[in-house]
Amino acid sequence: MILTETAGNSDPSGLDLAPLKRIHIVATAAILGGAALDGYVLGIIGPSLALASTEMQLSSLNQGLIAASALIGVFIGGLIFGNLADRYGRSPVFAWNLAAFVVLSLLQYLVQDMWQLVVLRLALGLAIGVEYAVGTAVLAEFSRRRGRGVLLGSFALAWQIGFSVAFFVGMAYEGDNWRLLLASSAIPAAITFLLRLGLPESPMWLKARGREQEAEDIVRRHFGTGYTIPTIALEETHPSPVELFRHPNWRAHLYAGLFWFCQIGPFFAIFTFALPVFKSLGIESGLTVDILLNGLQILGAVFGLWLLHWLTRRSFVISTFAIMFVLLLGLGLLPDAPTWLVVSLFAGYMFIAPAANNMQFVYPSEIFETRIRSTGVGFAAAFSRISAAAATYLLPVAMQEYGVSATLLIMAAFPLVGLVVSLVWAPETKRAQLR
Repeated sequence: MILTETAGNSDPSGLDLAPLKRIHIVATAAILGGAALDGYVLGIIGPSLALASTEMQLSSLNQGLIAASALIGVFIGGLIFGNLADRYGRSPVFAWNLAAFVVLSLLQYLVQDMWQLVVLRLALGLAIGVEYAVGTAVLAEFSRRRGRGVLLGSFALAWQIGFSVAFFVGMAYEGDNWRLLLASSAIPAAITFLLRLGLPESPMWLKARGREQEAEDIVRRHFGTGYTIPTIALEETHPSPVELFRHPNWRAHLYAGLFWFCQIGPFFAIFTFALPVFKSLGIESGLTVDILLNGLQILGAVFGLWLLHWLTRRSFVISTFAIMFVLLLGLGLLPDAPTWLVVSLFAGYMFIAPAANNMQFVYPSEIFETRIRSTGVGFAAAFSRISAAAATYLLPVAMQEYGVSATLLIMAAFPLVGLVVSLVWAPETKRAQLR
């Protein structure tokens, strides 16, 4: 359970009310570095496939499978490793995946056929699933209550920066060695690994496991004396994904995955295959246009942080779903509209979608309690990847079979469902104390 902060239940010595400490900065850098790495790994596949398609004679179906394979890996990784982090600790699960990122990134340089690439991208997706499930949980548990939403939302901004950097690397690359492009993700992976060496175990997780002395030692070493860890329910049994739906808050738990599912499907599909989408809409994709559109995405993510600060969580998801639905509906219904209108609608989506994505790393961490937080966030991330993988896999096929107009109308169904579900189920967790 999470309790809304009031004057009566706010402990002035609470760990989440501590002033800014070095550990806050270390945790933020280590985890947001992983977010940027995730964005880079998922973003670099687009320009790489543009080069690989001729050499490997990839059909639209093959390209969709390669692009979706990492997302399928995120589904598996979120479910498995989120639960392991709740069972055995954040630190052990969080440590190995950066080494995996480096090794798997480099192995992409050696691929010889499509299926080898699919397997490696699937394995990279497993590592990304760890970042989503465990990274946001760790960031939440090391965050200060004031500004927690903006901090967690910064995960999406870091992800967007990594995604855009990958796009620019692909645009600037003048060679034809697409394997080198894919292997370049080893560089941010190695940097993030070094950042993460100084991160201790979460004291909130240790307390939930009954290891209070270890938790207090970490608090004293990294925060100083006089700070207390919030009251946390002791873990009597190992958590399991099934427990999420036997919990009194099962609707909120299910919603944590549903809203993410509805946000991410059209986003990944459209952005992974941005170049053919632009061409179908009659937008000339030159370097200037690409820079402006990627700049729009980053500005959108920054705008999302501003919205997180000022709006309630419910207002945020309801308003952004409504805007995304209108924009995608307009693109689908008006394929022959004047170029300025089509460009405006598409630019609007490229601005508001990254803003909306900030909530993906805020809501789940606030909804789930400490003993099942990584399991819950992992479930939400995994559930969301069903739509991301399906939409990414099917978008090039749908565009080829039905055309861009019908495909974008299908994409518009995602935010419509998200809007309806949010009106009914979206909880309010702003200024809540993590439990």
